[in-house]
Amino acid sequence: MIEEKRREKLSRLLTYILRHNPSSVGMELDDEGFSGVDIEELARRISRRRGYEWVRPEHIKMVVERDPKGRFEMRDWRIRATYGHTVRVDKVGTPVRDIKVLFHGTTLRAWRNIDREGIKPQRRRYVHLSSSIEEAIEVASRHGPDVVVLEVDVEAMANDGYEVRKAGRSIYLVKEVPRRYITGIYIRPSVVQGHGEKLRRERGS
Repeated sequence: MIEEKRREKLSRLLTYILRHNPSSVGMELDDEGFSGVDIEELARRISRRRGYEWVRPEHIKMVVERDPKGRFEMRDWRIRATYGHTVRVDKVGTPVRDIKVLFHGTTLRAWRNIDREGIKPQRRRYVHLSSSIEEAIEVASRHGPDVVVLEVDVEAMANDGYEVRKAGRSIYLVKEVPRRYITGIYIRPSVVQGHGEKLRRERGS
């Protein structure tokens, strides 16, 4: 078993390595984002770091199995992050076509740009969409109190040839979301009125 504090510490490091900097442990990722070494070798390299001397392959395996959001995936004893990449990966997630609507959590300040340009991936490789308003609110809340949730018509995107990929338990990836596919805007009343927590909805134009 692994203590919860250690599990979270190792999870954060794996997130950093597999999403942003695999070269920090001297490896590369393949085009699907999987580690270039198996978890036994990865554990050995991580254990050379100060404060991580205790890491063994079974600890990495436990992080994968116990992650509540499905941030990691193992295949043939190699590991990958399922989403959130800033390094180049081309085939993360699984293509889906049976989803009608997804949601994107953002802020009022960012929405002003999105209203002109659509949703762009910024520093990441993909735009991340959530399966529920509640999850999108959680994402948006990390960036400030002025929460805005956008409803995205992914069924129309798929029909127009855009690829939608599922990654993790409730995260979906697209290369971009043009403005015309944003069909609803949910804003906290506190953003515009100074009180209240319930989101009000405005139809997208």
